[in-house]
Amino acid sequence: MRARDQVRLDCLRSMKSAFKYKLVEKKAESLSEADCLAIFQSLVKQRKEAIEQYEAAGKSESAEKERKELEVISSYLPKALTDSELAELVQASIKKLGASTMKDMGAVMKDLGPQTLGRVDGKVLSDLVKKKLA
Repeated sequence: MRARDQVRLDCLRSMKSAFKYKLVEKKAESLSEADCLAIFQSLVKQRKEAIEQYEAAGKSESAEKERKELEVISSYLPKALTDSELAELVQASIKKLGASTMKDMGAVMKDLGPQTLGRVDGKVLSDLVKKKLA
């Protein structure tokens, strides 16, 4: 705030608003870590979609503002898993559960859920598990 970084300030305010909205929605006094990560991930997804739309419309200034906001939000997320780390986790889970067919995909995904929470996109994880089990 003192640095007069208006983009960061606006982004932090929107994040605060998203958390307050979720608290009211859940009628709770506090949010779990999973809830917080879900909020951050939805904000990241919104920013990425906005960037794509602004670039398609030729509004580079607005797209740049969204990129800066995305950077601010991403700084609050845990470090993302690399492809090799994710592959190792998936392989270990498949081995641990003895999974061999696509019918076992749900069990593998359930096992990986807590380990990858907020560190990898669900679709990426799902695609990798499908590939390994196919």
